[in-house]
Amino acid sequence: MKKTKILLVSDGGVTSILMEKMFELEKYGAEVSMIEDKDMYAMGPITDRMLQIELGGVAAAPTYKPLLDACKDKDIIVVHVASINKEIINASENLKVAAVLRGGYENADVEALTKRGIKLINAPWRSAHAVADFTVGMMIAENKNIARSHKLIHDRKWCKNYVNQEYIHDMRTCTVGIIGFGYIGRQVVKRLSGFGSKVIIYDPFMDPKVIEEAGCTPVTFEELLAQSDFVTVHIRLSEKTTKFIGEKEFSQMKSTAYLINTARAGIVDTDALINALQTKSIGGAAIDVFDEEPLPSDSPFLKLDNITLTSHLAGTSCDTMRNSVEIGFDDIKNYLQGSPMQNVRN
Repeated sequence: MKKTKILLVSDGGVTSILMEKMFELEKYGAEVSMIEDKDMYAMGPITDRMLQIELGGVAAAPTYKPLLDACKDKDIIVVHVASINKEIINASENLKVAAVLRGGYENADVEALTKRGIKLINAPWRSAHAVADFTVGMMIAENKNIARSHKLIHDRKWCKNYVNQEYIHDMRTCTVGIIGFGYIGRQVVKRLSGFGSKVIIYDPFMDPKVIEEAGCTPVTFEELLAQSDFVTVHIRLSEKTTKFIGEKEFSQMKSTAYLINTARAGIVDTDALINALQTKSIGGAAIDVFDEEPLPSDSPFLKLDNITLTSHLAGTSCDTMRNSVEIGFDDIKNYLQGSPMQNVRN
C-alpha cells in the first residue's frame, strides 16, 4: 500500500524536538520527513515574519528554498511560519493537505490551495489560553499600577499616588467588554468568572444567539463602549477590522475606561489611541502589539503615564507551540484514518 508522504518544516518556534511527535503518524500509514527553516531560527525573526505577512500578504515573504526543493512528491506539508505560497503549491504535484501550525493561516495562499482542491488546516486555539491569561494580567497590571510601580522602584522612587488613583477598582465591581467571542474571547470569559466581573460581549461576525447560548450577554458595539470599564479586543485583523477602534469609539468610552489590546495593532487606530491617552479622554491602556516592532525610541507611547506596554508577549508560552503540534497531529491522524478534520479552512 502506498504511504502518505508528509514533510515537516520546523523552526525556532515549533522546533524539531516538538515536531518529533509527528513521526508517530507513521503508525497510520505515513512516511514522515523533516527539514528545518533556518531563516526562522528564533522568536524575533518569527514575529517579524508574521507581521510582514499580515501586512503584505503571503507574497510578501520569500519562498524557503529547501522547502521548494523537497515538496514535489509530498502529500502533506506541515509548516509553522514558512510560506505555502503559489511557488510551493505549483511545485507540489501530489499535495492534498497543507497544515499551518498557527492560530492564523496568513502564510498560506488560500486561493491557490482552493483552486487545486488542497485542504488547509491550522491550529486556531493554540495560544488561546496563553493570550487569555495575559489579557487578564494586563487588565490588573494597568488598573493596579503593577508595572508602573515596578519601574519606579527600579528608578529609586516610592510612589503611592498614580494618575488613575480615583478609579482604581476591584475587578468584581468592573464591567469588562469583550470584542470577539472566538477561542480567546471565551477563555477570557472563563477567567473573569473567578473575579466576579460583569462581562458583556460584542462580536460583529457572530449571531448574538450563539453568545446567549454560551451563557453570556450580547450587546451592541455602542453599548459595550459606553458600559465597559475595560474594553478588550479579540478579533482578527482584516480589511473589515482595520482601525476598528478609532477616534469615534474612544469618544464613546468612559473617561475612566481602559483599552486592552493583545490582538493586532492594526485593529486600533494608533494615532487616535495616543490622542485619547494624552487628553485623558479614556483612563488608560495596556498594549502588547504595535504598528512598528520593536517600538521606536521616539514613540509617543513612551511619554505617557497611563499605559502599560509589553513586547508582543501575549501568546508566549511553552505550551503554545506544543498545542500547535498536538492540534495538527490530531487532524492529520483523522485524515489518514478517513475521518473528518476539525480545523479545515477552505
